[in-house]
Amino acid sequence: MTRTNKLSKYNNIINEIKRKNYNTALNLLSKIQSNSDEIHLENKLFGSIYFKKKNWMKSIEYFKKILKNDSKDLVVLNNIGVALYNTGKFEEAINFFEKLSIYEDNSVNAFKSLGISYKNIGNYEKAIEYFLKALNIDNNDLIKQNLIDIFNYYIPKETKNYYFLNLNKEILNINNELNLKKKFDEKNIKKFIDQNFDKLDNLNLDYKETQIFRRNTVDLNCDRHFKVFNKYKIIPKYCFDCYKIQIDVINVINLIKLFFIFNKINLKNNNIRKCVVETRNKVIGNYKGYVFCTGLNEARELIELFSNEIKESGIIIKKIKIKHGCTEFYKEYPEYEEINYNGEQKFKYQNNWKKKEDLLDERLQNEHMKNEKVIGPTINKINLSDILIIRNWLAYACLIEDKSYTQVFSKEIKSNFISETIKDQINFRKNY
Repeated sequence: MTRTNKLSKYNNIINEIKRKNYNTALNLLSKIQSNSDEIHLENKLFGSIYFKKKNWMKSIEYFKKILKNDSKDLVVLNNIGVALYNTGKFEEAINFFEKLSIYEDNSVNAFKSLGISYKNIGNYEKAIEYFLKALNIDNNDLIKQNLIDIFNYYIPKETKNYYFLNLNKEILNINNELNLKKKFDEKNIKKFIDQNFDKLDNLNLDYKETQIFRRNTVDLNCDRHFKVFNKYKIIPKYCFDCYKIQIDVINVINLIKLFFIFNKINLKNNNIRKCVVETRNKVIGNYKGYVFCTGLNEARELIELFSNEIKESGIIIKKIKIKHGCTEFYKEYPEYEEINYNGEQKFKYQNNWKKKEDLLDERLQNEHMKNEKVIGPTINKINLSDILIIRNWLAYACLIEDKSYTQVFSKEIKSNFISETIKDQINFRKNY
């Protein structure tokens, strides 16, 4: 190993990295002539700088040089796994995280990374296996969160002696027996909440989620579309055929009722739908449901269906309407928000935008970005994740002084996550 006094020529580079001046560090490093004893450090510095710059493939290139001489370097194995994960190459990332789990004395980091990677490729059984291994070492909330999220897509085959798996099974059994009906009054909602919340008494977890999804296998690829919008301030072509039904309800009780409809309803295309409490700054409305549609004709058909379901179920709404794409686009292009129900839309995709979309897609391809993520359909059974989110909804209602929650839950209810998320919005939300 090169002695410390021989490494002084790298001090300025290391200091620039600490200051996050990564381009300066790269420039300095490229000018240094490293001998055979120093090449290991040079590769590590190059790999680290590119890693911090999120140039994942360049970081992998240098880190792999290190592995040729030191195949058990834990930091390098982890960083290559993380870099591959961030390019969407989950299968390759798993190979490095598995090596890391073998060489690490305390493998919680590797087990957690393996769990998340297996979850992303839809191998829920393996994901659960590694999350449980991680929890045996570290009682970490992020691990619990990822484990519980799987229950939306998969019912574990074996639950004995595993607390979270057994708790989810109990929640499933409770809600199978409740036989939820379309018309769900406050008395039945209170029974639903009491029976499910009783199971949470020993669960010390601030669940960081506010949206309950019911999904199909369609990947809307919203991350990519927002990258296009944020970089070029143009609306992607895909989004011009994207419509959604937005349902605003008056209070948290009616949001829970709407969730019951979303959970039970059978749709021809099993459209993606979600119920949420609004947390975006200065976005009007507190309790919302969304149904995602392909094309205006489908949206018009489904808004009629849901309007009838809402009426039959006694849900009190503020409004139900069809929206075009995402709210975030409206400020830049107000015309995009306007919907023509009697023919072609006035605001159309501009052909010169395609070149910009192609540029971004080319960049992603050059960065070897893949999308191996498996989008699984939800099982549409009320599970532990749903109950924890409903608990967050009630904490939200309590914070904004929506007193309707007291009709179905009489105890004090708090969530540090909800309090922190809307701490600057509480007065604004009380008015809506």
